[in-house]
Parts: sequence; structure tokens; C-alpha cells
Amino acid sequence: MTEGWSKNLVDSQTMIEGKDSRAADRQHAAEAREAQDTKKLQASTLNHGSHPPAVEDASHYEQTHVHAVYEAIADHFSATRYAPWPLVTQFLSAQPAGAIGLDVGCGNGKYLSGASGAPPNPSDAKGTDSAYPQLFILGSDRSEALARLAYAKHAHHQVGADVLLADSLALPFRDQCADFIICIAVVHHLSTRERRQAAVKELLRCVRRPRRQDKVSNEETIQDTQSQSTIAANADSPILSTPSDLPISSSSTSSPPLNGRVLLYVWALEQVSSRRGWDAGGDQDLLVPWVKTMKDKSKVGEGRGKRQDKEKDVKKQNGRRDSEKTPDEGQTKQPHVPSTFHRYYHLYKQGELDDDVAAAGGRVVSSGYEKDNWWVVADTL
Repeated sequence: MTEGWSKNLVDSQTMIEGKDSRAADRQHAAEAREAQDTKKLQASTLNHGSHPPAVEDASHYEQTHVHAVYEAIADHFSATRYAPWPLVTQFLSAQPAGAIGLDVGCGNGKYLSGASGAPPNPSDAKGTDSAYPQLFILGSDRSEALARLAYAKHAHHQVGADVLLADSLALPFRDQCADFIICIAVVHHLSTRERRQAAVKELLRCVRRPRRQDKVSNEETIQDTQSQSTIAANADSPILSTPSDLPISSSSTSSPPLNGRVLLYVWALEQVSSRRGWDAGGDQDLLVPWVKTMKDKSKVGEGRGKRQDKEKDVKKQNGRRDSEKTPDEGQTKQPHVPSTFHRYYHLYKQGELDDDVAAAGGRVVSSGYEKDNWWVVADTL
């Protein structure tokens, strides 16, 4: 992490010495949850055509089926994640210039491109109508490989963007440090409901709260906003009103909400119209395959100069060897089979994310369904 504005958001004792009492309490609470989750997770069934092996605890299971997978597929995953989602873009665009935000589970950092210091990367803004206002965004991710990619692609040499490693269950940020937070496609990778609710609670801890004298005014704003948020659903799939109609922030960017707000996205169980075909009543806890068709860049680049220098000699040698081979020997080369990894997902059913926000002590400002995902905009009570 670079020097400057982003250091003010981080609990420096936590990052440097690991001795901050509040951070230590949060870490101890996370460890206690892991112990409580052990028996539940060992008894659970995750649909992958067969039962998974017994696991020691939820943290270990997620290390194997989430964290290790993203470390292995980071380059390929990043190559498929370049276009910002319209509703996320709208949420960021509604923030007032100069606002400070967190992107928890930032992945390859595509939403950091709207930070102050440079305009969004044109290649990352496909399908968007306008650039974000000038914001300060601190991204974090549990995957070191993705965090490095995010920093190199979107935060390096950019004044208002930064990236650090962080666990979503024990974020190293100060209480109420952020004007807004986005957490896109992260919480559904936590393998018990207690851990998912704990992650939401961490987000709410970090977002700004109103002053006491502003609470009455804020209550009126929330009631007006909730009355505007509508979702129409049918038996086949839920339908969301158009993103431009959604109350994701205040009605005017010059008058921001008194509370900071959190935007969460999770995979939906109700995806009957998608290629996956999941729907209500199906299994909610799955291991979803990722086929890595892209070769590792580090392996592709190894020895490239040497191979180019010896290219003619290699061709000659191969030619001589081929002439000495029998017909059967010339057909023994096997095709490349891409590696397949399996990521854990909890598929949220309708209303479940809203319930988790409430259980974490938050309030749902608006919620809906978009592109096989449930989303919620929440703030603190």
C-alpha cells in the first residue's frame, strides 16, 4: 500500500504490528465463529455430484475451495472481468466528488478505475454512459494474485486508488471510515450463514453513520427511498426494474445521504433463464467448476529469448527425429487438457440477503435482482 490518503483509513497498528485491541477482538470473534461452524459444515452436503471430504472447519474449507482456487486462476479470471456492471457504475456515479470508498473483494480492481487522478480506462468502461465522479477508492482482496493485478492495472500511478490484502471477516479499516462501500460477488463464497452475516456486519462497521441530530431526517429519507424500490417477479424468474429507476443513493449528488451506504451483490438461486438453469427449490450450496483455458503467463514467458535464439537448431533436430520415428511414434502426442477448479458458492434465495443485512444490524434501503444476482443497498441503523 502506498503512502498518503489511504493510510488514514487503515488501523495502522493492525497492519504494522497486529496489536490493535479492536482488531484483535474481531479476529478472536472470527476464530470463535469458525469453531462453531465446524460441526455444521462437516454435516452439510455440497452438490458436486458427490459429497465433499470432511473438513476441519469453515476457514479450511474456504481456503481449499475459494482462496486457493482464485490464486490459481487469477490471470484467467481477470481476463474475463473487464466490463463494469451498470448498477454498480450507477452507484459509484451517484457519489459526490471527493467521497472516500472501499471496494471489499475488489478482484482485478475494475471499479478502481473511477478513482481520482485519471479517467476510467476506456477498455474497462464498455457499456457505460458516463465516467464516475472523482472518488478515492481503497480496494482489498483476500487473494494476493488478484490484489497484485488490481494494483498494477488500476491503482499504480493513480492518486485516488490503492489496494491491500484483507480478509472480509476481519477488515483492517477504522470504524466509520468510508462514505460508501461496494462488495461485489464476495459474500456468497463464505460457507456458513453465520460467516456471511459477520462479513456484512464488518462492512456496516466501516461505513459512515449520521450524527445523532440527523437521524430523524435520515429516517424520512429511508422511508421515501424504500417506497420507491419495487421488484416484479413471476414463477420463472424475478424481474428487476431498470437500473436508472433504482434509488441507489440520494436524489441529488449535491445532497448525499446522511448515512454512508453499502452495495452488495451475490449470486441468486433463481437463475432459471440463465445457462446454469438453477431455480428456487434447488441446492443452495454448490461447488461450481472453472475451466482454466488460459495458460499461465509466467510459464508461457519462460525461456522465450533462448527458444528464439535456438529456433533453427530445434527445427533441424526435430526434423531428424521425425524422420527416424515409426508411424505409431509420430501419433503419441496428447492434446492439452485444461485444468478444472471448483469454487464454493452459496446461492441466495429471494429475500435472504435482505434478512442477512437485518441480522447484521443494517437496514435495507433498496434491493433487487440483476443478471442472475440479488443486490442490496444498505446502511446502518
